[in-house]
Amino acid sequence: MRILVFGGNSLLARAFSDIAREQVELRVAGHAEIDRPDLLDGVDVVVNFARHPDDMRLPHDPARDVDVRLAVRVAETSARFVMLSSRKVYDQAAQWGAAETSPLAGLDIYGRNKVAAEAAVAALIAPERLLVLRIGNVIGPERIPGRRSFMGFMLNTLAETGEIVFDMSPFVARDFVTAGHFARQLLAAITNGLSGIYNLSSGVGLMCGELALAVIRGHGRGQLRIIDPRHADAFHLDVSRLVQTTGLRETADDIITYCHNLGRALG
Repeated sequence: MRILVFGGNSLLARAFSDIAREQVELRVAGHAEIDRPDLLDGVDVVVNFARHPDDMRLPHDPARDVDVRLAVRVAETSARFVMLSSRKVYDQAAQWGAAETSPLAGLDIYGRNKVAAEAAVAALIAPERLLVLRIGNVIGPERIPGRRSFMGFMLNTLAETGEIVFDMSPFVARDFVTAGHFARQLLAAITNGLSGIYNLSSGVGLMCGELALAVIRGHGRGQLRIIDPRHADAFHLDVSRLVQTTGLRETADDIITYCHNLGRALG
Protein backbone atom coordinates (compact mmCIF):
# COMPACT_ATOMS: atom_id res chain seq x y z
CA MET A 1 0.00 0.00 0.00
CA ARG A 2 1.36 3.42 -0.99
CA ILE A 3 0.14 6.32 1.14
CA LEU A 4 0.63 10.00 0.41
CA VAL A 5 1.06 11.94 3.66
CA PHE A 6 0.14 15.49 2.69
CA GLY A 7 1.27 18.14 5.14
CA GLY A 8 4.01 15.93 6.48
CA ASN A 9 5.57 18.44 8.89
CA SER A 10 2.61 18.58 11.29
CA LEU A 11 2.68 16.90 14.69
CA LEU A 12 0.02 14.39 13.64
CA ALA A 13 1.70 13.61 10.33
CA ARG A 14 5.01 12.92 12.06
CA ALA A 15 3.34 10.66 14.62
CA PHE A 16 1.57 8.75 11.85
CA SER A 17 4.69 8.45 9.71
CA ASP A 18 6.74 7.11 12.63
CA ILE A 19 4.28 4.24 13.09
CA ALA A 20 3.17 3.62 9.52
CA ARG A 21 6.49 3.54 7.69
CA GLU A 22 7.25 0.05 9.04
CA GLN A 23 4.08 -1.37 7.47
CA VAL A 24 3.35 0.64 4.33
CA GLU A 25 5.16 2.70 1.71
CA LEU A 26 4.95 6.41 2.49
CA ARG A 27 5.36 9.46 0.30
CA VAL A 28 5.42 12.85 2.02
CA ALA A 29 4.46 16.15 0.37
CA GLY A 30 3.97 19.72 1.51
CA HIS A 31 1.44 22.44 0.70
CA ALA A 32 3.63 23.94 -2.02
CA GLU A 33 3.31 20.68 -3.99
CA ILE A 34 -0.48 20.54 -4.11
CA ASP A 35 -0.63 21.33 -7.85
CA ARG A 36 2.31 19.17 -8.88
CA PRO A 37 1.15 17.07 -11.87
CA ASP A 38 2.68 13.82 -10.61
CA LEU A 39 1.60 14.26 -6.97
CA LEU A 40 -0.76 11.27 -6.97
CA ASP A 41 1.10 8.99 -9.36
CA GLY A 42 1.06 5.43 -8.00
CA VAL A 43 -0.69 6.45 -4.76
CA ASP A 44 -3.35 4.20 -3.19
CA VAL A 45 -4.39 6.42 -0.28
CA VAL A 46 -4.14 10.18 0.31
CA VAL A 47 -4.20 11.42 3.92
CA ASN A 48 -4.42 15.17 4.35
CA PHE A 49 -2.84 16.67 7.49
CA ALA A 50 -2.59 20.21 6.08
CA ARG A 51 -4.90 23.17 6.49
CA HIS A 52 -4.79 26.81 5.53
CA PRO A 53 -4.24 29.11 8.56
CA ASP A 54 -7.13 31.33 7.46
CA ASP A 55 -9.53 28.42 8.05
CA MET A 56 -9.35 29.31 11.76
CA ARG A 57 -10.73 32.82 11.27
CA LEU A 58 -12.37 33.30 7.85
CA PRO A 59 -15.54 31.73 6.35
CA HIS A 60 -15.15 28.67 4.17
CA ASP A 61 -13.59 29.16 0.74
CA PRO A 62 -13.27 26.04 -1.46
CA ALA A 63 -10.43 27.68 -3.39
CA ARG A 64 -8.45 27.95 -0.13
CA ASP A 65 -9.51 24.69 1.50
CA VAL A 66 -6.73 22.07 1.25
CA ASP A 67 -9.16 19.16 1.70
CA VAL A 68 -11.30 20.33 -1.20
CA ARG A 69 -8.34 21.06 -3.46
CA LEU A 70 -6.87 17.61 -2.83
CA ALA A 71 -10.26 15.93 -3.25
CA VAL A 72 -10.57 17.45 -6.72
CA ARG A 73 -7.28 15.76 -7.62
CA VAL A 74 -8.14 12.45 -5.95
CA ALA A 75 -11.53 12.28 -7.70
CA GLU A 76 -9.69 11.86 -11.00
CA THR A 77 -7.87 8.74 -9.74
CA SER A 78 -8.76 5.42 -8.10
CA ALA A 79 -7.10 6.40 -4.80
CA ARG A 80 -8.87 6.57 -1.46
CA PHE A 81 -9.02 9.87 0.43
CA VAL A 82 -8.78 10.34 4.20
CA MET A 83 -10.00 13.66 5.54
CA LEU A 84 -9.10 14.64 9.10
CA SER A 85 -12.03 16.63 10.41
CA SER A 86 -12.77 17.86 13.93
CA ARG A 87 -15.10 17.28 16.85
CA LYS A 88 -15.92 20.97 16.40
CA VAL A 89 -18.29 20.11 13.55
CA TYR A 90 -20.87 19.02 16.15
CA ASP A 91 -23.57 21.28 17.52
CA GLN A 92 -22.92 22.88 20.90
CA ALA A 93 -25.65 20.79 22.52
CA ALA A 94 -24.07 17.57 21.23
CA GLN A 95 -20.52 18.15 22.46
CA TRP A 96 -20.87 15.79 25.41
CA GLY A 97 -21.15 12.29 23.98
CA ALA A 98 -21.32 13.26 20.30
CA ALA A 99 -21.73 10.28 17.97
CA GLU A 100 -21.20 10.29 14.22
CA THR A 101 -24.95 10.84 13.72
CA SER A 102 -25.18 13.83 16.10
CA PRO A 103 -26.35 17.19 14.70
CA LEU A 104 -23.80 19.29 12.83
CA ALA A 105 -23.67 23.06 13.21
CA GLY A 106 -20.04 23.97 13.82
CA LEU A 107 -18.89 25.05 17.26
CA ASP A 108 -16.90 28.02 15.90
CA ILE A 109 -15.58 29.32 12.56
CA TYR A 110 -13.18 26.40 12.25
CA GLY A 111 -15.96 23.93 13.02
CA ARG A 112 -18.29 25.50 10.46
CA ASN A 113 -15.51 25.41 7.88
CA LYS A 114 -15.00 21.69 8.52
CA VAL A 115 -18.75 21.07 8.13
CA ALA A 116 -18.62 22.80 4.75
CA ALA A 117 -15.43 20.97 3.78
CA GLU A 118 -16.90 17.57 4.66
CA ALA A 119 -19.91 18.26 2.43
CA ALA A 120 -17.75 19.54 -0.43
CA VAL A 121 -15.40 16.56 -0.30
CA ALA A 122 -18.31 14.09 -0.11
CA ALA A 123 -19.69 15.61 -3.30
CA LEU A 124 -16.39 14.91 -5.08
CA ILE A 125 -15.28 11.48 -3.81
CA ALA A 126 -17.28 8.24 -4.15
CA PRO A 127 -18.47 7.07 -0.69
CA GLU A 128 -16.53 3.80 -0.80
CA ARG A 129 -13.29 5.77 -1.34
CA LEU A 130 -13.79 8.41 1.36
CA LEU A 131 -12.95 8.18 5.06
CA VAL A 132 -13.69 11.14 7.34
CA LEU A 133 -12.25 11.07 10.86
CA ARG A 134 -13.55 13.58 13.41
CA ILE A 135 -10.71 14.10 15.87
CA GLY A 136 -10.69 15.04 19.56
CA ASN A 137 -7.92 16.97 21.34
CA VAL A 138 -4.62 15.36 20.33
CA ILE A 139 -1.71 15.80 22.74
CA GLY A 140 1.95 15.13 22.01
CA PRO A 141 5.52 16.35 22.56
CA GLU A 142 4.65 19.92 21.62
CA ARG A 143 7.51 21.82 23.22
CA ILE A 144 7.60 24.18 20.25
CA PRO A 145 8.06 27.95 20.80
CA GLY A 146 4.80 29.81 20.29
CA ARG A 147 2.64 26.68 19.95
CA ARG A 148 -0.83 27.55 21.27
CA SER A 149 -2.37 24.10 21.52
CA PHE A 150 -3.48 22.88 24.96
CA MET A 151 -0.41 20.72 25.57
CA GLY A 152 1.95 23.05 23.74
CA PHE A 153 0.91 25.93 25.98
CA MET A 154 1.31 23.83 29.14
CA LEU A 155 4.76 22.50 28.25
CA ASN A 156 6.07 25.87 27.10
CA THR A 157 4.87 27.90 30.07
CA LEU A 158 5.91 25.27 32.61
CA ALA A 159 9.42 25.14 31.15
CA GLU A 160 9.75 28.91 30.82
CA THR A 161 7.93 30.25 33.91
CA GLY A 162 7.60 27.29 36.28
CA GLU A 163 3.81 27.33 36.19
CA ILE A 164 0.80 26.38 34.10
CA VAL A 165 -1.91 29.04 33.89
CA PHE A 166 -5.57 28.18 33.20
CA ASP A 167 -8.23 30.70 32.19
CA MET A 168 -10.88 28.06 32.94
CA SER A 169 -11.82 25.70 35.73
CA PRO A 170 -9.40 22.77 36.17
CA PHE A 171 -12.50 20.58 36.55
CA VAL A 172 -13.55 21.03 32.91
CA ALA A 173 -13.49 17.57 31.31
CA ARG A 174 -12.35 17.12 27.71
CA ASP A 175 -11.63 14.21 25.42
CA PHE A 176 -7.88 13.93 24.88
CA VAL A 177 -6.03 11.39 22.75
CA THR A 178 -2.28 10.87 22.58
CA ALA A 179 -0.55 11.36 19.24
CA GLY A 180 0.57 7.73 19.25
CA HIS A 181 -2.94 6.34 19.74
CA PHE A 182 -4.25 8.69 17.07
CA ALA A 183 -1.61 7.36 14.67
CA ARG A 184 -2.36 3.71 15.45
CA GLN A 185 -6.09 4.22 14.97
CA LEU A 186 -5.54 6.05 11.70
CA LEU A 187 -3.27 3.32 10.36
CA ALA A 188 -5.75 0.61 11.40
CA ALA A 189 -8.61 2.48 9.72
CA ILE A 190 -6.63 2.75 6.49
CA THR A 191 -5.33 -0.82 6.41
CA ASN A 192 -8.81 -2.15 7.21
CA GLY A 193 -10.15 -0.24 4.21
CA LEU A 194 -12.68 1.76 6.21
CA SER A 195 -14.93 4.31 4.55
CA GLY A 196 -17.57 6.62 5.97
CA ILE A 197 -17.42 8.82 9.07
CA TYR A 198 -15.83 7.88 12.40
CA ASN A 199 -14.96 9.71 15.60
CA LEU A 200 -11.32 9.26 16.62
CA SER A 201 -10.28 10.07 20.18
CA SER A 202 -10.00 8.26 23.51
CA GLY A 203 -13.69 8.69 24.30
CA VAL A 204 -12.69 9.58 27.88
CA GLY A 205 -13.67 12.86 29.52
CA LEU A 206 -10.62 13.80 31.62
CA MET A 207 -10.45 16.91 33.77
CA CYS A 208 -7.93 19.35 32.32
CA GLY A 209 -6.43 19.88 35.76
CA GLU A 210 -5.55 16.18 35.94
CA LEU A 211 -3.44 16.49 32.82
CA ALA A 212 -1.75 19.65 34.08
CA LEU A 213 -0.87 18.08 37.44
CA ALA A 214 0.43 14.93 35.72
CA VAL A 215 2.78 17.08 33.62
CA ILE A 216 3.92 18.99 36.74
CA ARG A 217 4.53 15.76 38.69
CA GLY A 218 6.56 14.39 35.80
CA HIS A 219 8.58 17.61 35.63
CA GLY A 220 9.21 17.43 39.36
CA ARG A 221 8.33 21.05 40.11
CA GLY A 222 5.89 23.82 39.17
CA GLN A 223 2.39 24.95 40.00
CA LEU A 224 -1.05 25.25 38.43
CA ARG A 225 -2.57 28.73 38.66
CA ILE A 226 -6.21 29.53 37.83
CA ILE A 227 -6.98 33.07 36.68
CA ASP A 228 -10.58 32.46 35.57
CA PRO A 229 -12.75 29.64 37.01
CA ARG A 230 -15.27 29.56 34.15
CA HIS A 231 -16.51 26.14 33.06
CA ALA A 232 -15.76 26.24 29.34
CA ASP A 233 -15.88 23.80 26.41
CA ALA A 234 -16.38 20.45 28.09
CA PHE A 235 -16.70 17.62 25.56
CA HIS A 236 -16.14 13.97 24.84
CA LEU A 237 -16.81 11.85 21.77
CA ASP A 238 -18.56 8.53 21.37
CA VAL A 239 -15.75 6.50 19.77
CA SER A 240 -17.40 3.08 20.08
CA ARG A 241 -17.88 2.67 16.33
CA LEU A 242 -14.16 2.92 15.55
CA VAL A 243 -13.07 0.99 18.64
CA GLN A 244 -15.36 -1.92 17.76
CA THR A 245 -13.82 -1.99 14.28
CA THR A 246 -10.12 -1.72 15.16
CA GLY A 247 -10.08 -3.13 18.69
CA LEU A 248 -7.84 -0.25 19.79
CA ARG A 249 -8.73 1.75 22.90
CA GLU A 250 -6.89 4.34 25.00
CA THR A 251 -7.66 4.58 28.73
CA ALA A 252 -7.53 7.45 31.21
CA ASP A 253 -4.49 5.84 32.85
CA ASP A 254 -2.73 5.69 29.46
CA ILE A 255 -3.24 9.41 28.98
CA ILE A 256 -2.19 10.42 32.50
CA THR A 257 0.97 8.30 32.26
CA TYR A 258 1.75 9.88 28.88
CA CYS A 259 1.37 13.39 30.36
CA HIS A 260 3.63 12.44 33.26
CA ASN A 261 6.29 11.32 30.78
CA LEU A 262 5.95 14.54 28.78
CA GLY A 263 6.60 16.50 31.97
CA ARG A 264 9.58 14.32 32.84
CA ALA A 265 11.04 14.92 29.36
CA LEU A 266 11.11 18.66 30.12
CA GLY A 267 13.65 18.07 32.87
